[in-house]
Parts: sequence; C-alpha cells; structure tokens
Amino acid sequence: MRDRDSVFFTAKDGPTETQIARLTRRARRLRGFLRCLPTGAALGLAILLASMSGGIAESASAAAAAQTARASNNRWSDRLEALDPMRPLDYLVLAEEVADAAASEGERQLARELFGLSGALDPERLGRSALLALAQFASDPRERDRALAAAEIVGGRGGLLRVFRADPEQIEALSRAFSFYRRGEGRKALNVLRQADADAVLDEVGRAIPGGADAFRAALEAMKGGTGVAPDAETVRRLLLIELALRRGDARSVSLDVVLRGDEPLIEINPNDPAALWQVDPAKPWWRNGRWSASV
Repeated sequence: MRDRDSVFFTAKDGPTETQIARLTRRARRLRGFLRCLPTGAALGLAILLASMSGGIAESASAAAAAQTARASNNRWSDRLEALDPMRPLDYLVLAEEVADAAASEGERQLARELFGLSGALDPERLGRSALLALAQFASDPRERDRALAAAEIVGGRGGLLRVFRADPEQIEALSRAFSFYRRGEGRKALNVLRQADADAVLDEVGRAIPGGADAFRAALEAMKGGTGVAPDAETVRRLLLIELALRRGDARSVSLDVVLRGDEPLIEINPNDPAALWQVDPAKPWWRNGRWSASV
C-alpha cells in the first residue's frame, strides 16, 4: 500500500500534478542540503539532481501527451463507441466533426484515424474522400503527397501522381525568368519572378534546380550586380527540362515528373496493403476502452 507521499507512478498514466509538485519540493530541500556539504560531495549530488530533473521533465511531457489523448477521447467517447463498421459513413461524418473542432494534436490524430477507417471500410464509395481529407490534415508534406497519390489510385485515375500544377500565367512568367537567366540578365529575371506569383512556382520546383531555389535567386542577384557571372550549364539544362515539364502539365511523362521532384524519393503506394494505405488497422474498427479494438 502506497503512503500519501508516494511519487511512484505507472508508465501508462504518468505522474499527476500532485506527484510532480512533491518531486519539486523534494528537489528544493536537496538543493538547500547541498549548501551544507563540502564542495566535492555537493558536486556529486548536484549531478544526481540534474539527472533526476531530466527524468521528471520527460515524465511530465509524457503525462501531458497522455492527458491530451484522454481529453480528446473523453470528449468524443460516446460517439466513438456507437460506431459500427457496417456503417462506414458514420466514421467519415465523425472524422469531419472532430477535425473541425480539433484543439489538440490528440484530436487531430483521432480525426486522421477516423478518416482512415472510413476509407478502409468502404474504399469504393469513401476511399477518395478519406484520402483527400488525410492529405489536408497530414502532419508533413511527404505524408500529404502520399495521401494525394493514393487518392489518385483509389479514385480510379491511375497511379501517376499529379500533385503540382501551375497556372499558364505563372508558367509563362517563370519561363521568361529562365530565359533572362540564360542571357545573364539577373535584374530582369528577378523582376519577372514577381509577376503572376511566379516566385511561388520557383519554390515548388526548386528541388529540381542545382542548389535549390534560393541558390538560383542568389545567382540572379550576382548577375544583377554586373559582375559578369556566367550561367551554369547544368542549371540551364535543368531549367529547360523544368519548363518542358510544366508546359506538358498532366500530359507529361513519368520521367518529366521525376525532373520536377528532383532528388525526392518516389512515392510507393501498395493498394493491397490496407494498413499502409490508410495508416490504420482495418481489423480494429471498434472503439472500446479508449482504443481501437478488433472485438465488439
């Protein structure tokens, strides 16, 4: 039986605020005790205290994450427990509500899981909508692109990803900037990039340019200064390929798609692996005791 001053806690629950306060008071008493010790002994205990403080901080962080998850689950627990895999649309509807009201990362993760389950349970009717929602709430750009690529496949549009598109005016402005670069006219190129939001397109395709978009802008600045900086031959070659890929649009080949993506790894989508496709376990569609379960 634990006494009232116990500071032990389980890995599952983490420390409570009261336990953290007790640990903090004990640390203060130890610091006062250090002042009464010889220098060597005080140093040794100080090192021990530092390691204890790190452990407290880690435990407090874990507890905060667990509390966030518990709060999000409690907020939606009744709706979650009423879900039935025979009614996949209910998962999608609840996912949209959770996503709209999400006030924490725990709730955003819950929304992603609900979107994933709705698509996994009824890929034919809900799959594309679920994946587009997953793209919108993705935690990073790579995950967003993966969801968009999967939406192309699940939606019956084939496996060729067409994530990036530019308006004709943007493509024309970027093309003119590339042309001015080839002629060594950095000032004109920089001015054109400010037209039709062409600068944003440059950022999107920057990974395909040697050194990236910022290095390209720096080269234009150097040219603007009249220093006689010559265009780089490899950069010129890459810019021509980028322009061709953008002008081809959705009709561009896979090789030109690769040009736009630069060194970024290709996205692999396996529609026969539901867990990887939907980022959830479709075999656990029931919400029971605060987690997804395989049994009713």
